[in-house]
Amino acid sequence: MIRCILPSNKKLDLAIASQYQKDGEIGKALDVAALILNDDCDSAAALFIAAWSFIKSEKYGLAYNLLKRSAEINPRQETWNNMGMALMGMQMFEAAEKALRKALKKNPEHTQATNNLALISVYNCNPHEAIKHAEKSLAIDPGQFDVRETLGYAHLMLGEYRKGWLGYESMVGNSKYRPNKPPHDGCCYWFGEKEVKLYLRGEQGLGDEISFSSIFHDLLKDCPDVTFECDAKLEGLFRRSFPTINIHGTRHTKESEWRDGETYDAHALVGTLAKYYRNEEADFPGTPFLVADPERRVQWKALLDTLPGKKVGIAWTGGMRNTFAGRRSFSLEGLLPILKTPGITWVSLQYKDPTDEIENFEETQGIKIHHWKRAAESSDYDDQAALVAELDCVVSVQTAVIHLAGALGVKTYCLVPSKPRWFYRMHGSKLPWYNSVEIFRQTDKWPVEKLALRLKDYLSII
Repeated sequence: MIRCILPSNKKLDLAIASQYQKDGEIGKALDVAALILNDDCDSAAALFIAAWSFIKSEKYGLAYNLLKRSAEINPRQETWNNMGMALMGMQMFEAAEKALRKALKKNPEHTQATNNLALISVYNCNPHEAIKHAEKSLAIDPGQFDVRETLGYAHLMLGEYRKGWLGYESMVGNSKYRPNKPPHDGCCYWFGEKEVKLYLRGEQGLGDEISFSSIFHDLLKDCPDVTFECDAKLEGLFRRSFPTINIHGTRHTKESEWRDGETYDAHALVGTLAKYYRNEEADFPGTPFLVADPERRVQWKALLDTLPGKKVGIAWTGGMRNTFAGRRSFSLEGLLPILKTPGITWVSLQYKDPTDEIENFEETQGIKIHHWKRAAESSDYDDQAALVAELDCVVSVQTAVIHLAGALGVKTYCLVPSKPRWFYRMHGSKLPWYNSVEIFRQTDKWPVEKLALRLKDYLSII
């Protein structure tokens, strides 16, 4: 049987694809755009819609090539803006900025292009430039919550916490990373009221949950009845550290029996606490607030005592591509000046199995790094916390281990990239969140060598 394929009605199909795009129906928009392109491979509008679908699906290379062709046919401002977004997704920021400026050349008040320039400035750790672009865009359209978030990150980089948290809070309910999910109908979002029964929900990564939990002791003075739903990995550690808070490690679980029948006066994401309790540098006590399991600590101490010298934990990679893993990570060879420090037994704190890497490193460099999966790769952060608590100190790149060690009060040396996450700010060697963490920035000429000397000095006096 011969199947006939009828040509599409291009005008109608473009209208349908555009509506799917407005409605956020990624797959349907792509399907209709593909139907149009089957009949007219040079339809600039269909290429644009298909590219939008790929951007939303984080397939940035495909999106870029479609937009490049679309711009050759019909170089609209929206096309250049989306090309900039695709290039941003590939972390090609210089090329992205050029595309965005082409969009602005066609329309100087194109807010999306201006917003994206602000975001690139944040990624490039140029907060003053980010503030300039964000404020320009908000002057045109004050109702943009996404650019307010970008503005917030720029202020946080500068240590301007009061302004920073205002922008950070603009994304509550407007981002998949900061969802507004009340625990039950009629439960309003919390705006700092005291003496209320409060439900808190964790957010983003393990490091974020740990850092924001440092505010719990201040919160409990105002709201003694608190329930916190966190990542399952942190449940045991948080229950011991905050015994008066109702802790449940069911943040990623859709159905949990403990929720049945529970009611609260208000709810909030844990990051919201910062807006009310961490607005000035003096608001950060920086003191330890997590308590490792004493029994597991004894077990790790017994094992570590069988090994020579000082026991130092090390983590050399962190993050994913979209969180700039390339910026944040080192090879073991790149850390040789540190790893050659005499009198140290090295302990891996890598959360992904580094067995092949450390075996090759030992074979070529003669330096052994111990890796115990039951701690570093455990699904229960209590295991890693107990090990870290028994170490003499920690050396790590920008990853969750920094938050864990800092929260436990363990001396920690942190290597951060020249373009760090907002949490690590732009300057200085101290983190207000954790007094025990010392920062070594890659803006210094020889940060690895400097850290090696600092580590040797520290270990000689403890």
